[in-house]
Amino acid sequence: MTRTFIAAAIATLVAAPALADQYVAQIPAPFNGANPALLETLKVVEIDSFTMNGAHYIVIDAPDEGYVEAYFFANSIRPIAIQALEADWTAPGLSSLTLEQRLLFMSPFPCDYCLS
Repeated sequence: MTRTFIAAAIATLVAAPALADQYVAQIPAPFNGANPALLETLKVVEIDSFTMNGAHYIVIDAPDEGYVEAYFFANSIRPIAIQALEADWTAPGLSSLTLEQRLLFMSPFPCDYCLS
């Protein structure tokens, strides 16, 4: 019985989709978006892009940090800085806030390939 339960629990974990994280990157210039096939391959979703106070930003959803780096490398973008979101950018509570208020829900993200 215990072995069956453990096997079922492991199968559930393996079959469960990986949780993704959201990131906000300040980029040097506006970006119109990546090739859809590339996004599918990298398992990255472009959520939003905007310009605020002359700075350009893109919000992405990715399975983990490696996918974030691959996304920027594949698109020949060297971000100025990247922040991790502590909330869902598209959630009703956050999406109803101004951009300035939404950016308060970010935390530092280590980025060796960023310009800053």
